[in-house]
Amino acid sequence: MTFKIIFQQLMDGSVLLVVGAIAATAVNPAVAQSVSPPAQIAQTPTSLIGSWRLVNMTQPGSPMPMVSAQATEVTAEFAGDRIFGSGGCNRFMGSFQTEDAQLSISPLASTFIACEDAVMTQETLYLTALQAAQQYEIDANGNLAIFYETDQGSGVLRFAAQPTETTEPNQSSEPVQGLW
Repeated sequence: MTFKIIFQQLMDGSVLLVVGAIAATAVNPAVAQSVSPPAQIAQTPTSLIGSWRLVNMTQPGSPMPMVSAQATEVTAEFAGDRIFGSGGCNRFMGSFQTEDAQLSISPLASTFIACEDAVMTQETLYLTALQAAQQYEIDANGNLAIFYETDQGSGVLRFAAQPTETTEPNQSSEPVQGLW
């Protein structure tokens, strides 16, 4: 099985568990009392699993200006115990561990492509912050915050969830035939 298929099966199972829990609470009010509030559920390690797009990066005292979203896409994907994504110019990969809301990310490996200075500066700050992760939380809107501490101080990486790529049931994944 490929990683994408396994990941999709895991995600499908998670959706079924959530739907089942909601259905059980609607049918039986006694079950509703034993379900934890969403903020507590969101702090489980599996909450990180998925694709995230960076929307804001802060450093001590002021927000860090970000390069235009049209120019770069800064992402992080968590699957199993692996993290990978884009720093805006280069792809990166590594591993992570969680315990409750604590987060530890290994030293990251990345490709080595040169980009504009502003993009490279942002990427360096982003990868440094990821590797200095201390804690994470997922708010009621499903947004991820990773709290980090570097030699320069502490800050927050804020992410929005990205939908996973799926093929519509009636769409073919076959290449378009033609004279090219």
